[in-house]
Amino acid sequence: MLSLTPSQVRLGWSATNKAEAIRLVGQVMVESGFISPGYVDSMLKREQVSATFLGHGIAIPHGLPEARHLVLQTGVVVVQFPAGVVWSEDGHAHLVVGIAARSDEHLQVLANLTGVLDDEARAVALASTLDTAAIIQALQGSRAWAEQDAPAFEGLSRQVLSPSPHGLHARPATLVVEVVRRFRADVTVHHEGRQANARSLLSLLRLGARGGSPLTLTAAGDDAAAALLALQQAFDAGLGEEPPAAPTLAPEPEPAVLDYEGTLVAGLSASPGIAAGPVWAFQRERLEVEERAADAAREHQRLESALAGAAAELRQLHEGFLQKAGARRAAIFKAHLELLDDPELLRESHGLIDTGLSAGASWRRVFESRAQALAAMDEPVLASRAADLRDVGRRVLRPLARVLEGEPTFPEHPVVLLAEDLTPSDTAKLDPALVLGLCTAGGGTTSHTAIIARSLDLPAVVALGPSVLDLRNGQHCILDGDAGVLVVGPSERDRARAAHQRERIRLRREEEQVKRHQPAITLDGWRVEVAANINEAAEALKAVDAGGEGVGLMRTEFLFLGRDEPPGEEEQLHAYRAMVRALDGLPLTLRTLDIGGDKHVPYLSLPAEENPFLGVRGLRLCFEREDLFRTQLRAILRASMEGPVRILYPMVALPEELAKARAITESVRREVGAAPVETGIMMEVPSAVMMAEQLARDVSFFSLGTNDLTQYLLAMDRRNPVLAPRADGLHPAVLRMVDLTVKAARRAGIRVGACGGIAGDPSGAVVLSGLGVTELSVAIPSIPAVKALLRSISLADAEAVARAALECGSAAEVRGLVRGLLARKGAKA
Repeated sequence: MLSLTPSQVRLGWSATNKAEAIRLVGQVMVESGFISPGYVDSMLKREQVSATFLGHGIAIPHGLPEARHLVLQTGVVVVQFPAGVVWSEDGHAHLVVGIAARSDEHLQVLANLTGVLDDEARAVALASTLDTAAIIQALQGSRAWAEQDAPAFEGLSRQVLSPSPHGLHARPATLVVEVVRRFRADVTVHHEGRQANARSLLSLLRLGARGGSPLTLTAAGDDAAAALLALQQAFDAGLGEEPPAAPTLAPEPEPAVLDYEGTLVAGLSASPGIAAGPVWAFQRERLEVEERAADAAREHQRLESALAGAAAELRQLHEGFLQKAGARRAAIFKAHLELLDDPELLRESHGLIDTGLSAGASWRRVFESRAQALAAMDEPVLASRAADLRDVGRRVLRPLARVLEGEPTFPEHPVVLLAEDLTPSDTAKLDPALVLGLCTAGGGTTSHTAIIARSLDLPAVVALGPSVLDLRNGQHCILDGDAGVLVVGPSERDRARAAHQRERIRLRREEEQVKRHQPAITLDGWRVEVAANINEAAEALKAVDAGGEGVGLMRTEFLFLGRDEPPGEEEQLHAYRAMVRALDGLPLTLRTLDIGGDKHVPYLSLPAEENPFLGVRGLRLCFEREDLFRTQLRAILRASMEGPVRILYPMVALPEELAKARAITESVRREVGAAPVETGIMMEVPSAVMMAEQLARDVSFFSLGTNDLTQYLLAMDRRNPVLAPRADGLHPAVLRMVDLTVKAARRAGIRVGACGGIAGDPSGAVVLSGLGVTELSVAIPSIPAVKALLRSISLADAEAVARAALECGSAAEVRGLVRGLLARKGAKA
């Protein structure tokens, strides 16, 4: 542990301003032999880049990373300013901790500082104490523990390793909290003399546990053993973190050549690609709150209401981004939900309300102090979590604000977006059609903003520094995500060079767009129809424009979500009829109401289920609420009078379920006087696949729902960040189910389509086509690429790959087969 001696603590000093205080602290650091005098200037420069005020009267000035060569020895000093020094808009500093860091030995002191921040009364006492030992004790902790070879833990315990490569940051820590909440036991995580409540995300983050570092888990309670076993398994599985990439023999990419003639603003590459265009400053609203309130009971209620509203918003964001980017990318919003339920945040916020502060002032004080403590950590991944906490904090604060400016606005033309830092919520709402790229003054390459930028295929550069915010809206710049620079005032040569690079990247996509209306006919003459998956009526026209040959899946449940009562017959008819007309003769496949599982509708008052994915969902719900089912069928069948409509029943597991659905449909058809329509079933339950021969006799088509089929077959929740990377629809076990389905359909003379996630995956499109699937229904943006891919191969090649895929042992092997085929053909997966 880093030693802190009385000579490194100075009491009763005074300074007229922050700069003078920092120079005084620097003087003590020089006298202590920790730094060269030049490091003090770097400490002053740091104040212009990022805040060093933690809250509760504590500041931690330190130098910039490029000045570490001026650090002679890792160490800290403490200077007390009882009268206080104005440090920032957030408050006065009374205890200033100067940090000289060459390694991570000072992290224990920072961790203890966050402990002081949790106790405002203790921080106030240290600001005026005359006892040097009290400050040493607070910042260094008891020396007794350090003198022992190893700590002794009471009760049950297990040893685990912090997940690699980035340690116990937001995503893995969220999983720890989720696991612990399944048990009654009190679980504590121990790391280098510090401990954390395993039910508190913030407490876990403050451990600062780096990747691969040893942790001790202890538990007490009647189910302590089970809790520790579950945690051990979660840690062994990596807590959802991807392992470090294996070494590859592929040639390294050529380094970017920075021969721009314009002014370069250097940052860090967060997402590759290049963009050029006008810049636009992202402005977030300003929130103001009343400082004090007389009615504490009302303020408690206001805070709880704001927390509930923020939780609802985050659940919606999680659901939307889950569909767009997958479980691992969407996991940050689950972490945000855990922050809302963090026991430490809630306890302190409600405690401050009891002292007379308003709900808004209490919440802001607590989340800002925690965020500042996180931002001060030297571990980049953990420090970047401060933006997540501020994102959540502002989401709760918004309804508590007295003055609320408007939501951030975006221009109607594409721009390079500038921001101090973008929260995950901000980036999740970005429209790639209007945002050419992202550049931020702060942030880091491991932040969730960077992750989301990559998932949206947007070039991004972070950590450009505050000067980037001085650029005026409309000023032309080049954002080079490969080189990690922003080019301000680019020359004509710079623009031409950037355009050439963009053209190389976009050439293939543009060619796909040009040929998007051409059918997907393989080199040996086999046609595969490529249709669209849509959620709302307005998307039908977009599907046609993208080259879709109809709608292979319209998720009608989206008409039922986000409202207080179910849509009536006329409202549904209007939506279905609009889609039929937009498709202009192309087929529209309407899946009947598929509520349940991960889709919740409060107004249906469905009973809570321990496992909703195995409960009353899909067609089972339609039978429970036959009134809703009949109303929907009436609207669908009335719309079918204007164009080709197919009805698709979800979650059929047994032949008797299909028989009942068909009987209800026929009864409604006779009531409205519509002609018979094609009916099919989702093949997404293993029992349906095994009964495919019998089911095929009573339907016109099968539609493979590979997302649910994969999770049911492999017993892996596709939304679980730990399991999601392994819940791959190209697993040979899933492909064998597809093979059985196709063979049963062929014998019955009916079609087989696929509307699950792997239909739009290049590898999935090849293998499914090779297995005999004749319609792929994919997300609208994927239509041109999937059609172009199928036109570049022969059916014979696809069939050969599919046969080999059935004999593989893993999804990775299957993807390797497809990559080999496409490499030989000169195509790209």
